[in-house]
Amino acid sequence: MIGLLSRTFDNLLGRGEAAVTVPPLDGALRPNRLLDTARSRMPLPDVDCLAFHDSVLVASAGSDIHAALPDGRWMLRRTYGSPVVCIASVGPDGLAVALDSGYVVIEGGPFDGRRYRVDPAIRCITAIAATSDALYLANGSATNDAGEWQRDLLERNASGSVWRIDLGSGAGTRIASGLAWPCGIAPEGNGLVVSEAWRHRLVRLDAGGTVDRVMLADLPGYPGRLSPAADGWWLSLFAPRSQLVEFVLREPVYRRRMMAEVAQPFWVAPKLRSGRSYYEPLQGGGVKHLGLLKPWAPTMSFGLCARLDRAFQPRVSLQSRADGATHGVTSVIEHDGEIIVAARGDGVVARIPLSDVKGDAA
Repeated sequence: MIGLLSRTFDNLLGRGEAAVTVPPLDGALRPNRLLDTARSRMPLPDVDCLAFHDSVLVASAGSDIHAALPDGRWMLRRTYGSPVVCIASVGPDGLAVALDSGYVVIEGGPFDGRRYRVDPAIRCITAIAATSDALYLANGSATNDAGEWQRDLLERNASGSVWRIDLGSGAGTRIASGLAWPCGIAPEGNGLVVSEAWRHRLVRLDAGGTVDRVMLADLPGYPGRLSPAADGWWLSLFAPRSQLVEFVLREPVYRRRMMAEVAQPFWVAPKLRSGRSYYEPLQGGGVKHLGLLKPWAPTMSFGLCARLDRAFQPRVSLQSRADGATHGVTSVIEHDGEIIVAARGDGVVARIPLSDVKGDAA
């Protein structure tokens, strides 16, 4: 009863969950162009997730796994029968490949050739993390697949879950449910830190799967995958929040009609890459001068990843602004003194020396 009254007053006064305010990019998240000025940019259309396998950088794109060559080109390593939704390193020489069918395949290492399927209903794997004896899976939604993330947001779903697979026995266990599009996992101590995209936060799950702490809240974008760094973690934020989208999320009748009557590319929703059509929301209002789009113009997409310390607080960020060319960051990893970022919106992998980032953050 108290919760109902609280939500009623929030809706009336435009506060709490009914607020349409969006936090600014400030502090460690202050705007910069580090993604666009990267020394190395490797085009790969539809690139999504990055990992290292046998000391080689590999990337998923569509139904394929590609390996990076020393000259900056990509070599096709393997094609699967269905789209690859994410990948992750398993130990020093193994690779876990999750498919949109719900299967997880292991290449290399002591579990080479093993196939896992935790539950026939799991068909929206968004992230994988591995320990020495287990895989942890984030299932973004119980009703939409990984490619329908915009629909899941506009439906205001919170049906995601996190699962554990024992690498030896193959047994699967659901750790948590009722999450709002979990799409990043970081094993931490005796628990897990998970990114909840639609609630714009990182939460810690205890050993029983209960949210025992909010690690980072009210982010200015939708948080995605997490990966370890030398002194903390890397977090990708795949799309920005905006006041227009926040407003639309609070109008159920409008959202239902929009999804039923308007083509998906023109929905009022965040995107991995916007600005390619004048008919997209906000694009006609882009701030231009002498034909050039200004970096602070309204946008439904951007490029952003952040280095978090061991307490999951942001310390520095890499960005591509409204007029940039590295939008839709879906994966970021650190390896051998280098940061490697996959921007699916623009189909490019940027490689940046860690020394450049430290110098910018000083």
